[in-house]
Amino acid sequence: MARIVGFGSDLTDVAQLRRMASFHDLGHHVVSVTSRKGAIPETDWLNIDLGEIAQHGLLRRGKLALAAALRDKRLPALVRSADLIVARNLDMLALAAILRARCHAAVPLAYEVLDIHPLLEGKGPVSKTARLVERRLMKAADVLWVSSPGFVDGYFHPVQGYTGQIHLIENKLVLPPQTRRPGPGALAPTKRPIRLGWVGAIRCRPSFELLLDTVTQFTGEVELHIHGQIHDHVLPDFHQRIAGLSHVHFHGPYSYPDGLMGCYADCDVVWAQDLWQAHGNSHQLLPNRIYEAAWHNCPVIAVETTQTGRKIRETGQGWTIPTATPAALASLMRTLTAEVLQQKRCAIAELDEGLFRQQARDVERLLMSAGVVSGDTEQR
Repeated sequence: MARIVGFGSDLTDVAQLRRMASFHDLGHHVVSVTSRKGAIPETDWLNIDLGEIAQHGLLRRGKLALAAALRDKRLPALVRSADLIVARNLDMLALAAILRARCHAAVPLAYEVLDIHPLLEGKGPVSKTARLVERRLMKAADVLWVSSPGFVDGYFHPVQGYTGQIHLIENKLVLPPQTRRPGPGALAPTKRPIRLGWVGAIRCRPSFELLLDTVTQFTGEVELHIHGQIHDHVLPDFHQRIAGLSHVHFHGPYSYPDGLMGCYADCDVVWAQDLWQAHGNSHQLLPNRIYEAAWHNCPVIAVETTQTGRKIRETGQGWTIPTATPAALASLMRTLTAEVLQQKRCAIAELDEGLFRQQARDVERLLMSAGVVSGDTEQR
């Protein structure tokens, strides 16, 4: 089994935990080196804590992490003995590359990207400098891991001129091996409003405004159901805006992954598009929602010109709209009868679960792209 050291900027991020857990579950020896935005979560592997970073920006949190890492006397030996170093995001790529160089270690380095940070998309001198730093650091990476082909076509090839090795690992749903997929069920036979859902991290102001404006066009025929953690620094007026709106229901945070079934069972169709960084990261990413919703046979909606929209058309798991406007979304919603929704639910239930549930072979191929080969891991 391989010795894998993973550098991450936020261990409280579910995606970061899932990646390290996927390596651990295959029997590899895992050590994570991470900062965090809250209390340290429990892990089944050794975690070296670099401290709390709150809501600091990319540059500030990178400086804090580097200062903490250089003080920790355990890291040089860990880096030298590793079979693979994984660095999530630019700040951790810088940290991992610096430590590897200081230790004169020849260990492979994988750069993992699940989002293009806003700093890297800007036009000012700080953004240009950040892109230059990333471009130079990527020369030290042996492979680039991305969660969406949109990041390659929209950023790494045209903007960064990257020509190195790339491996796509979609951010699929991770579930215990014994978990069985639910059936499509049936929509309630009694006439009731169509439930438009928004599930996940509730931090996209444009989506919030779009969904509110859309449902107010209907007189009781459509309800908005919101499940997830509100990011108060982005939506400080969230509760004030929905107070007294009988057609908007906020259900609060949920546990992951156990709470997902209740969330998607409460929705007839889900808004899957991210609009936070329009024409940049939001245009290129593939959000968790499309995988979670498909597992629960819940149709989704996205904008047709985005990577999310293209994925939805490819799998047939929902519908797209030409523009992210209340008029376009309302026009689609008027066509979504109970019969249409039920037909789509049944069609999604026929899709191979490997499209949206992570398999052990997905993780094995990921590691093989970085030169880590394990022939005796169990295929699940």
